[in-house]
Amino acid sequence: MDIKERIDKRFNKESLSFQRLLEMIEQTMEQLPTEVLKEDSLGFDEGDSISDLLPTIKITEAWGKKGSKDKEIITEFTRKIKGESVEAKLQFISNILSGEADNPSLGEILSTLMMIEILNSILDEFTEAAGGFIFEGFLAGLFGEDAVQITGGEDDETGAAGKPITDVRIGDKEYSLKLLGPGTDVKGSFRNMIEHFKVRNHVYYLDARRTGEGLQFGEFVITLDSFLDVFVTPFLKVVYKKEAETYDNASEFKALLNRLSEEGMAIKRVETAKISKAWKQETGLQGGLDPGNPNEYIFQFSPGTGQESLEEIRKLNADGMNAVLSKIKSIPDETLQQYAPFKIIYAESKFEGTKAEQLFGFFAVVEQVLRAIEWGDERAIFESLEKTPGYQKSKQFVFTKDQVEKGIKSFRHIGTLPISEAQLKKTWLLYGERLNNTLRPVYGVLNMFTQNINSYFLGTTSEDRDRKQYGVAAIKNTTELKSATDKAVQAVEETEK
Repeated sequence: MDIKERIDKRFNKESLSFQRLLEMIEQTMEQLPTEVLKEDSLGFDEGDSISDLLPTIKITEAWGKKGSKDKEIITEFTRKIKGESVEAKLQFISNILSGEADNPSLGEILSTLMMIEILNSILDEFTEAAGGFIFEGFLAGLFGEDAVQITGGEDDETGAAGKPITDVRIGDKEYSLKLLGPGTDVKGSFRNMIEHFKVRNHVYYLDARRTGEGLQFGEFVITLDSFLDVFVTPFLKVVYKKEAETYDNASEFKALLNRLSEEGMAIKRVETAKISKAWKQETGLQGGLDPGNPNEYIFQFSPGTGQESLEEIRKLNADGMNAVLSKIKSIPDETLQQYAPFKIIYAESKFEGTKAEQLFGFFAVVEQVLRAIEWGDERAIFESLEKTPGYQKSKQFVFTKDQVEKGIKSFRHIGTLPISEAQLKKTWLLYGERLNNTLRPVYGVLNMFTQNINSYFLGTTSEDRDRKQYGVAAIKNTTELKSATDKAVQAVEETEK
């Protein structure tokens, strides 16, 4: 079969019209990945880096140093990032990245692309410790003149030994920043924390944690009033008492139930003296069970149940147990007293053997601090805290990820930023036409000029070019750069009229 026969067999001559040919081309185009078509229209393919099409900025810890040239440079790029708080700025960047922003300016798009590029570089090119310090400068730069990085010395008045608690001060807010891995602990000096509160009344802990999605930001605040909620409560171990406690007094028993409820402690089992049908009718203590059942005096929590009886023990789910406890607490003391003694098995918070014990030594010290906080006596608060092992021996506090996110009441997630080359490319594609007419030609040529002029000055030679040819290419780039810049300026002015 020759080529003509093959064509004839593949296509029916009568049906292969010009219109049919156009339809076939259209179908083929529709089957191609949209991203590929778009990327090709922008002049880059899968192997190209968006970083080559963006301005180059020096990554430095001096971004947060007031009055420095580096801070001026980073501020110039970040001033378009709107928002008065960290959360608001993260939301602004996220809206640009996702395309949800309402007609953003070229400056806002460029600033966002640069922020993601910088964050990506910090994570990829620096260790966790070094990246964390640079991240502090980055945040200070993000808030411009209102923010300053605190490195110690003249910037800090707390007298902390070594690095102070505050890393960045934004207006009147104190921030301690942590750049963390997926499971990295949050650590710090307990002594410096106490010294901090002698001068400052708060500190916001802002952690940026690497995740599979990018960089997840979380925040919690510490004040003197919430000091124990942060440095004691998350460390406590909740364990069930093995033996039942017996209470002969109805009032004390109800007080225990109220305390356990306030503290969020789980009650496993409650037992009263064996009750009669008459008493059940009088009090209304039914628990959803048969009023005629004389054995209904033992109530045991059993997750997921509520229908099974085990001899004289009634198994209840969470709702059933809560209903029983509410009913007991509503019965007058004198009525309830007739059915003493009361037995109870419940969960309790254990202080011994925890990180809190390592910091405070004895629970009695915790109680001293708590009383001083309730009285508003700061002198007594610090006198008690200064006697703790954590202060005396300059120990570190250490929070696991779960202890921070589940144990600290004020903790909240405030945003997630996807940071990768792939995300840069997606964002570029969202604003393709504008960026293709402005940024790409200018910065693309500028990047080529930088490479060529560096090769010329360094005397670089290759198979394709000698030193002189690199110089000639650089000169050509300057002409191309002028042309690209003129067109970009014109495009921007027309867009922003």
